[in-house]
Amino acid sequence: MLKGVDVAGLSKSSHQRANDKGAAQAKEYWNDAEIKAIKNTFGVDTLRLQVSPAGLDPQSPDYDPNYISELQQNIASVRKMGFAVIVVMDAQQDHPTGSPEGCMPSDNVARGWKTIAPSLIHDTGVMFELFDEPCKSMNDQTRVEWAHGMQNLIDTVRGLGSTNILLLDGLWWARTTNGLFPLVHDTLNNRMALAVHPYPLKDIYVNEKQWHDQFGASAAQYPMIATEWNVTANSCAVEDTPALALTSVRYLQSLHIGVVGWGIDSNYGKLVKDHTSFEPTDYSTFTGCIRTPGDSGSGKLLANYPNN
Repeated sequence: MLKGVDVAGLSKSSHQRANDKGAAQAKEYWNDAEIKAIKNTFGVDTLRLQVSPAGLDPQSPDYDPNYISELQQNIASVRKMGFAVIVVMDAQQDHPTGSPEGCMPSDNVARGWKTIAPSLIHDTGVMFELFDEPCKSMNDQTRVEWAHGMQNLIDTVRGLGSTNILLLDGLWWARTTNGLFPLVHDTLNNRMALAVHPYPLKDIYVNEKQWHDQFGASAAQYPMIATEWNVTANSCAVEDTPALALTSVRYLQSLHIGVVGWGIDSNYGKLVKDHTSFEPTDYSTFTGCIRTPGDSGSGKLLANYPNN
């Protein structure tokens, strides 16, 4: 069963990082020590690398040809170390939250794939997560919009000759997938899977029935990976966050869903206590729901996956 860690160290080009302290910090963290700790501490086989569509889109003012070679070199390096790689187009980081360009699959993301995919299309150890977290809620209209946008991205990469596994994020920030998979098609057999991000939300996304009604039913029918998973104290979904985290991870285990922990370089998705010891987080310091980053986190649950 796939297990991975999400990495933001390459999420923006050097040009973009110059104006983004968070991205610059993540890039500073991205080094041999972090990669070694990811492998040894969490026992993962996969790295999920966030990339910027704007940095790869020739029509964007943020386009940076050096970014292409930076990504290629880093992907080649971690592949030689034995990791599988998920490359995910994260348009959210390039646009204000909820903006049309960053919210749903669009042409700028397709142009980004046309730039980076050709160097990766013959490596079956690299998966393409076509668009990170389509934001709209599930209804008849958004299903059509999702299917149109995703099909365009599928056709784009397949038209380049890609044989890579394609990962399709569901709607509602990738929380809901039920009913979506049959709306798209692929020219290759058994080379697509759904991607879910089961972050809890107060009252409406915190128990097994609610998860089943949003993504569990499709997980029983189609291949699926939780390409981002974490339960953080600042989510404030329930007061007993440690119990929720355990219930959540056990539900994923019961469905035999591969899991990618978010995120090694995030102050909110705290998988490690610091970037010196790389000690995985737990909930021993949890004292209640907070809105700011704390020391509690799901690191040990990820390290133990799928045996919690």
